[in-house]
Amino acid sequence: MKFCQSTDGINFTNIQTFQDSSGVPNVIKLPSGILACVFQWFRQPIGSPSWDRVAVKFSSDNGVTWTTPAPVIVNELPGNFARPFDPTLAITDNGRIRIFFSSGLNMMPDTSINTYSAISDDGIIYTMEDGIRFSMPDRPVIDPAVIKFRNLWHLANPFSNQTSGGAFHNISVDGLNFTRVQDITSDGAHSWIGNYMIKDTNELRFYGSGVNVWYSSSPNGGEWSAFTNTNINGGDPSVLKLSETNYLMIYTGQTYPIGINENENNYENGFRLSQNYPNPFNPFTNLEFACPPARQGISDLGFVSLKVYDILGNEVTTLINERKNAGSYEVLFDGSGFPSGIYYYSFSVNGDLIDTKKMILLK
Repeated sequence: MKFCQSTDGINFTNIQTFQDSSGVPNVIKLPSGILACVFQWFRQPIGSPSWDRVAVKFSSDNGVTWTTPAPVIVNELPGNFARPFDPTLAITDNGRIRIFFSSGLNMMPDTSINTYSAISDDGIIYTMEDGIRFSMPDRPVIDPAVIKFRNLWHLANPFSNQTSGGAFHNISVDGLNFTRVQDITSDGAHSWIGNYMIKDTNELRFYGSGVNVWYSSSPNGGEWSAFTNTNINGGDPSVLKLSETNYLMIYTGQTYPIGINENENNYENGFRLSQNYPNPFNPFTNLEFACPPARQGISDLGFVSLKVYDILGNEVTTLINERKNAGSYEVLFDGSGFPSGIYYYSFSVNGDLIDTKKMILLK
């Protein structure tokens, strides 16, 4: 993941690495003034107890520096539930920290996956709250985005299909009991996978995913403006307005630069593993990766490996394991022979892991 700053919420600069092997961030400011960012942490090795866990980092200087990640603990989570994923944070009316997340049975994105919540005083140890915040009888509910704007709570969950980028919209007066209202419409190029941000008392924004991170504005959380593109190429954005001229964005971006050694030649630029599309998918999706030029005109980068794992970390298939030259590549993944579920695709060069990302197969 990356983080960057902006003076207007549109043009962002000073892009830096926020956390390796991570995604789906959400950042808020606590009543103390400290910033808290939760995210999905894919700490290696694949399938270990720390793999695919919600974690949190804190900043006491408005996002300049951050603490090391701490895994989030949700007490009283039912024993047969999948570990929480797709987290978002909110501050309750009495100043406590509430985390909204996706979970359900069997670790699969089936109709048991709903939006739940838990409550905390420190942002690390939470206690499960009773009830379901939002569910659908015929599909999983994932990637919640939540905010309180003008005395009303708003919960958005993106549609889990490939034909529209819109979202289910729920409202609440207490942040616990939500009522579904009119859905938010969009198109396939503008996915409502992202987060809300309050610009001022008259403008609520949603920053979402597309070719570039974009935002749309609303006076009430139900009526939304045309899309405004930012200059950031990435996904899963979370933007926080720190002052009139200071915006912070944390997002899932291109892989951070990494040095790979082969015959004592170091590569100058970072390899890149792109988000797959569509996601969720049925049964096909495209995976992309790029290999940069090497120094001294050497184009053979060695053995490139692209593998797919299930949610337990078991390797299910190898898509590529061969020598590659510098360039960009696209691979079609056929999920017709696999059950619905959460999968990960992992990109390695000469045995060194570069990046891992998540995809969801829905049948």
